Amino acid sequence: MIEKEANPFIPIVVTIVAMICWAIFMLLYALFWSTGFNLFQNIVVVLLSLVVVGGVLGLMWVSWAFRRGIPPRMHVS
Repeated sequence: MIEKEANPFIPIVVTIVAMICWAIFMLLYALFWSTGFNLFQNIVVVLLSLVVVGGVLGLMWVSWAFRRGIPPRMHVS
């Protein structure tokens, strides 16, 4: 039986593309859509978008690791 190596090429490319898309979204938001919001609301939009992008990327990396059979590490102090 031939085992596949855990090649993270696709998740790395998706992560880079997602970060570029997030930066473009933030630029467009700052230039065009943020005029009606105050500073607090703009900060909430930035943080919420970071949480969404981070959550999606985190789920992608976790599913990639589980498909490859990489067990989670448990650190007990």
